[in-house]
Amino acid sequence: MATLGAEQVVEIVAGLTHMRNVNYLHVASLAILTFDTFLTLDIEVNFIWNAPWNIIKVLYLVTRYLTFIDTSLNVLLQFIPGASESTCKTLYQVGTWIILTGMCLAELIMTIRTWAVWGKTRWLGTALLIFFVGTWAAGFTVVGLLSGPYTFVLQDALYPPLKGCLVTGGRVEFLQITWALLFVYDGVIMHYATHAYPSIRSLWVSI
Repeated sequence: MATLGAEQVVEIVAGLTHMRNVNYLHVASLAILTFDTFLTLDIEVNFIWNAPWNIIKVLYLVTRYLTFIDTSLNVLLQFIPGASESTCKTLYQVGTWIILTGMCLAELIMTIRTWAVWGKTRWLGTALLIFFVGTWAAGFTVVGLLSGPYTFVLQDALYPPLKGCLVTGGRVEFLQITWALLFVYDGVIMHYATHAYPSIRSLWVSI
């Protein structure tokens, strides 16, 4: 059996430490999300669930509860025992698309709100629609075509007490494009949302 060099041992220890920290964050995120939801669940039932159905209500509920699905999938990805590489790939891809869809719908809510505070003017509505479609078409393209294909290593193959999947391949650097697009998009939306009326501008300046 070949022995490991000092550098390899250091890399393995660093990798295992990183995976442990990631696992902690995923579990903590799910716990905080659940706690936060129950804090205001009674208010949500009264003012959202019992309200008449409309597009905003649907967007809100889908965005809010998709988060439980993608967070749970991330936890499962890190702790599932005896997974195959195809199972890891399926969990990762489904989780990624759910996260991206949830982000897209949340941004749509912000966009509609911004359009509303501007009095639903046609020129701004058209501009925001084009901006929204262009931004998210690019984002979905980056995730779907440029950042894959992904490969995985089963963590128990590296160290039997570990469980779950480890992403080892894929052009994840392209995902930075998605975050850059989101940063620009949110900047534009924030600009229009805070410059809609003199009262809002005054509040923004005072802050």
